[in-house]
Amino acid sequence: MKALILLAGGLLVYGLLGLAVGWGRVAAELGALPSWIWPLAVLVVVAGYGLLFGRWQLLLRSLGHPLAAQASSAIYLAGLGLIAAPARSGEALRGLWLQRRHGIPLRIGVAATAAERLLDLASALLVLAWGLGLARQRAALAVVLLILIAGAWLLSHPASLARLEQQLLRLPLTRPWRGVRRVLWEGLQAMAELRSLLKPGPLLLGLALTTAVWIVEAALLQLVLQQLGAGLELQQAAVVRTATSLGGVLSLLPAGLGTSELTSVGLAMLYGASQGEALAATVVLRAATLLLPALMGVIALLLQPDLQRLRQP
Repeated sequence: MKALILLAGGLLVYGLLGLAVGWGRVAAELGALPSWIWPLAVLVVVAGYGLLFGRWQLLLRSLGHPLAAQASSAIYLAGLGLIAAPARSGEALRGLWLQRRHGIPLRIGVAATAAERLLDLASALLVLAWGLGLARQRAALAVVLLILIAGAWLLSHPASLARLEQQLLRLPLTRPWRGVRRVLWEGLQAMAELRSLLKPGPLLLGLALTTAVWIVEAALLQLVLQQLGAGLELQQAAVVRTATSLGGVLSLLPAGLGTSELTSVGLAMLYGASQGEALAATVVLRAATLLLPALMGVIALLLQPDLQRLRQP
C-alpha cells in the first residue's frame, strides 16, 4: 500500500512538472540521449553502492561485529528496498535483520545506519563547499570534520546518555509504553556505539568512500546534461546532485518527492540548462539513484522470505 502511495505521489509530481515544461519537450530531450547513457547510469549506480557496501562493512568491523561479505550483502541490499523512507530512516531495519539472522545486537545495526547518515551529511557538505568554489576549502574540511566529531561525541557522551537512561527508566511499564521504551533504549545504546567510530581511520575512510560516490554521481549528471546540450562544469553538477539529496532529506517527505525534483530542476536552470533539459536530466538522475536501488532492494527482499517475515519486530 505504501509503495502504491509513493508511486502515485511520484506520478503526480512528474505530471505537474511535465505540464509546466511540456511533455513533448521532455520526451524529445530524453529521446535525444544516446542509448549507452542508460547502461552507463546503471553501472555508475551499482559501482557507487559497491563503495557504500564497503563503507557498511567498515562500520560493522569498527563496531566490533564483522560479517562475511556474502551474508552482509544480503542484508545490505534488502535494506535498499526501504530507501524511499523519509531521510532513508527505513534502512535502520537492517539492525533487526542482523539481530534475528546473525545474533548481532540491534544497537549495532542502528548505530551503523546512524553513522551512514552522518557520513552522508558531512560528505555532502564537503562536496557542496567544493562545488560552490568556497575559498579556503581546507578550512571547510576542518569545520565539517569538527562538526561530525563533536556531534557524534555529544550524542554518545556517557554522562548525557546516563541522564537520558534515567529519564527513560521513569516511563511507565504499561503496554502502550513498553514498546516505546524498548525502541528508545536501543536507540540510546546505538548512540553509545558511535563513540567507537570516532577514530581517524574509520572516520576518514568512510568519509572518502561517501565523497567518491557523490563525485561519481555528479559526473554522471554532468554527462547527461552535456549530452542534452547543457554545458555544466563538474563542480556545478556536484552542487545540483548534493543539493537535490539534501533538499529531499530536509523535506522529510518519502523519497524527498517534490522538493528533490524542484531543487534539481531549479539549480540546473540556474546554471544555464533549459526547462526541458533540466527536467529530463532530473528524470535520469532520480531513476538511477532512487528507482534502481529501490528495485534492487525489493528483489533482494523477495529472494529472502525470512527477511520479509522479520520486517516487524
